[in-house]
Amino acid sequence: MLEKDLIDQLNKFQEVKPNKDWASWLLSNILSQSSSVIASEAKQSQKPKIHLVSFSISAAFAVLFASTFVFAQTTLPGNPLYPVKTLTQNARIALASKDYKPVVRLQITKARLEDMAKITDQEQAIALISQDIKKDLETIPQELKNIQKKQKTLEISQQVQSESKDLTNMISKTQLQPQDKETLDKIAKDTQSQVLSLIINTQEEINQCPSYLKDQLADLQKYFTDNAQTLVQWPIDDITKVRTLLSDISNDIKAGNCLEAIVKIESINQILQIHSLDLPTQNSLENLGQVKVETSTPEN
Repeated sequence: MLEKDLIDQLNKFQEVKPNKDWASWLLSNILSQSSSVIASEAKQSQKPKIHLVSFSISAAFAVLFASTFVFAQTTLPGNPLYPVKTLTQNARIALASKDYKPVVRLQITKARLEDMAKITDQEQAIALISQDIKKDLETIPQELKNIQKKQKTLEISQQVQSESKDLTNMISKTQLQPQDKETLDKIAKDTQSQVLSLIINTQEEINQCPSYLKDQLADLQKYFTDNAQTLVQWPIDDITKVRTLLSDISNDIKAGNCLEAIVKIESINQILQIHSLDLPTQNSLENLGQVKVETSTPEN
């Protein structure tokens, strides 16, 4: 088909007019599509608003919860929010490290005694708090005994003793019944007595320990210093192990961990025996041959 003929055919199509049914169908279809697009756009525009409302509600609850939590810390026994305060205090005790738990427990005990001294018309609430205080005071001595390092036991016990001096005075200011006040005061004094006894015993144990172990440690340190040139022939692992053991022995003696120090001294002696053929024979080595633990050795 020639280009001229094609153009003539296209011009004829311009004269074609749609009938009414076809025009109505097309209009209806266009309107339907337009409605769908508008509805979709409206739906999309509403989503951020719904999200914003949800976020606002969550934020409001968070602020309300935080405000309640903070306000609860200023309440006194009998207030509906006081249980939130005691819950927070118990959480502090639970989260405290094992060694410092007795100190935190005593601090909470004193805070509760202060709260009890500020109210006069909440007899039942005061009685319930006093029960918790009794349990905490009775728990403190055992927690101190559970501390592994003697030096740390002494340090924490002395801190507890210092902070517990005013317990009797604080108990006297509470509105407990005379009999309950007397019982609580007795428990407080018993706790103080146990802590003082623990301090005395721990000091004795620490002071008894270093007497002969210090000499053993000094001999070992001198031996390795005098034989430094020969020791370089040892495997690096053995040299590192000896250095670590010497440091640990020194720390154990300072902390009063006598048995631990003895075991580590014996470990060094075993290493010395293994390398004895490589070392010059000296009286110091013979003296360091074995550390004998006599029946009179102080125990922790």
